[in-house]
Amino acid sequence: MNTPAKNANAPLPEPGAMVLVHGLGRFGGGREAVRFLARSGYRVRIADRSAGADLQAVSTALADLRELDWQLGREDESLLDGIALMVANPGVPDDNPLLQAARRRGLPITQEVDLFLGAYPGRVVAVTGTNGKSTTSTLLHRALQQCGVPALLGGNIGHSLLADVAQWRADQIAVLEISSFQLERLGPDRSVHGAVFTRIGKDHIDRHGSLQAYQQAKARLAAVARGFVVHAAEDPVASDYPSPAALRLRYTATAAPAPHSGGVIDGYLALRTDRGPAEPLVHQDALRLLGAFQVENALAAGLAARLCGGTPHGIGLALASAMPLPFRLQLVANHGGVSIYDNGVSTEIESTRSALASLRGRVHWLGGGKSKDGDYATVAAAVRERVASAHLFGAAAAPLAQALAGAVPTTVATTLREALRHALAAAAPGDAILWSPAFASFDQYPNFRARALEFHALLAELRADATTAR
Repeated sequence: MNTPAKNANAPLPEPGAMVLVHGLGRFGGGREAVRFLARSGYRVRIADRSAGADLQAVSTALADLRELDWQLGREDESLLDGIALMVANPGVPDDNPLLQAARRRGLPITQEVDLFLGAYPGRVVAVTGTNGKSTTSTLLHRALQQCGVPALLGGNIGHSLLADVAQWRADQIAVLEISSFQLERLGPDRSVHGAVFTRIGKDHIDRHGSLQAYQQAKARLAAVARGFVVHAAEDPVASDYPSPAALRLRYTATAAPAPHSGGVIDGYLALRTDRGPAEPLVHQDALRLLGAFQVENALAAGLAARLCGGTPHGIGLALASAMPLPFRLQLVANHGGVSIYDNGVSTEIESTRSALASLRGRVHWLGGGKSKDGDYATVAAAVRERVASAHLFGAAAAPLAQALAGAVPTTVATTLREALRHALAAAAPGDAILWSPAFASFDQYPNFRARALEFHALLAELRADATTAR
């Protein structure tokens, strides 16, 4: 079981001290931590085991900061010499030798999100869960903006809020998407105004070591919430998270809202943030987001927005006009009468299960990648009754095909290109292909975005071929 980093949330040293930023990451957190620290008067050493082209691009982006100590391509313990504070990327695992050496030396260890929470002057509403974090965060941010409530959006969604220092205000809401990796190392004295949970399922067992440890990491958000906690009524995990928050609200897509909850009345998403009458927001048929799980995401965002000063009308307008985020369930192509749906964000089975439940007719599943826990039986059980065929690729393909043997027509491929070709061959006009990997990308790709972008590149080739054929 992973344990939080020792000395997390220790006070920042005096300006002029040397700070080590360990692990730059690929989505801006490390880069903006460097910039924040340098502009706060610290000397900054930067270490990353990689010295690849992507990190060279980060180096170029920080070229205006003249006195950075770049140490790419190494992780030896001498990097800690003269260091007063270590800022560790959340993607760096606990057994990393440099992280362990810093603990042995008793160095204070923090992370980019703690730097933000320690400095931001406004209120923070943090969003976590297994699936739907980015969509719920985006819907909440849109709703606040639509209602005239000053708001920022960032965190694990791919944008560091440290980059927005010039825009920070005391009367502002920062919507912060936060991951289990970040939560397990969250400083003990940090706090947020609101905590919003999408459903807690099973994910990242390879990192946390057990389902219990993953759930405990998520529980950290409820523990640091002071104003309110929002979670699904049917989620037994989040329902049990203790919290000192003054308010606890629930949401459900299957019933009318009780007091202090969100629900659905005659097809309308509606809220009851107190014991008063329900406040309708928008009819679910007006949503551009597909699936019952998106109704839950909208209700979660709606409750949080209402508690932060949003109006029912403004929230409803924001929800009705929101488009699906990239790589979240949406129709992206029609090829020869076959509808192709993109749910490329899926790296575990619950996201794929929800996507399959949202589609009708014959569905041909395109999935695969690297298993996080070796549990192919659960994946097979989730898809076998819902798909007309399965087309698998990557490291999971062969063992998953064995788990599906005799239940579903299945093809096995090494590459995504080959698997897509098999799916197109199996599908007839009127059928659908669902691209929803259900496994991690790290067998063949650096992250899920790279894998999803390749899928879209393959679709572009199909469109170009179809145009040429005409």
